Amino acid sequence: MKNILPKIIVSVGAVVLWFLIISNQNYISVIDLPLSVYEPRPDMTLGEPLPKMIKVRVEGAGLSFYLQKWSKKASLILDVGTITHNERLSLKSYFNEHPNQVLLHKEMRFMEIVYPDSIDIRIDRKISKSFHVQIVSDISLKPGYIRVGSPDVPEVTLTGPENYIASIRRIETEPFNKENADITFQALIPVKNPNPELVEITPASVGVQFEIEMIGERTIPNIPVRVRNQPSDLEIQLIPNLVSLRVTGGNDQIQSLTPSDFTVYFDYLTQWFPNRNYYPVKITPPAEVLDIIRIVPEQIEVVVVRKKE
Repeated sequence: MKNILPKIIVSVGAVVLWFLIISNQNYISVIDLPLSVYEPRPDMTLGEPLPKMIKVRVEGAGLSFYLQKWSKKASLILDVGTITHNERLSLKSYFNEHPNQVLLHKEMRFMEIVYPDSIDIRIDRKISKSFHVQIVSDISLKPGYIRVGSPDVPEVTLTGPENYIASIRRIETEPFNKENADITFQALIPVKNPNPELVEITPASVGVQFEIEMIGERTIPNIPVRVRNQPSDLEIQLIPNLVSLRVTGGNDQIQSLTPSDFTVYFDYLTQWFPNRNYYPVKITPPAEVLDIIRIVPEQIEVVVVRKKE
């Protein structure tokens, strides 16, 4: 142990000495700096995204290169306030003329832009437009439960370049999944941004309520049966002219259903055949109905008589 300790001290001392030597030496190197865009006009914005990082040649002490990696303030600031439409800009010339817009560690010196030396800048009018959000969800239910209705479609506002905003056809949420739902619940779902570099979405998330109910059954009595496509020269009598339906659906929703919510009919044009008296009825149920499990009676008698002249 006594022989190992001096060796450790010597090794550590050598490393510290080596670090001090290289830290104080000057180096020239190429580093990546983030490009920050400054647009002072409230009604104008970039029409296309610009490179996020620019390669820059700099000079500085070894320690400053190490500190530069941890600096959050280091960046290139590009002022586009004087550009009105489209322009190809030489970054090399721009930052040589505006060295104060190159933010580096205080012991580093900016030398030149390496890559890209030029960029295309497109300026567009900034607009805001509202969009309905399409909810993207996959919700599995416990047995015996059903989703009722559709969630209210919220609106968000997109702010960005006019040409790009005009090309957007729909906005949707990030996928939302939930398993074994058995009760109505609310969820805050992020909105998918089609181009975060150009577009700002407000709000960034939308609150959505999913209505879940237990499946129930109910009989709706005395629903009138009507005739469709009746020829003007015929009289058609339905016996009986009322039916009862046993339906399933969300327990709370089907309790409020009335006979007028259902369309029950006999279609003369598509159903009637000579020498046939009994027919099943056709039914158009409301959206709240999951299934029709019984019709009473299952068939009705249709009596067709030609009108007297």
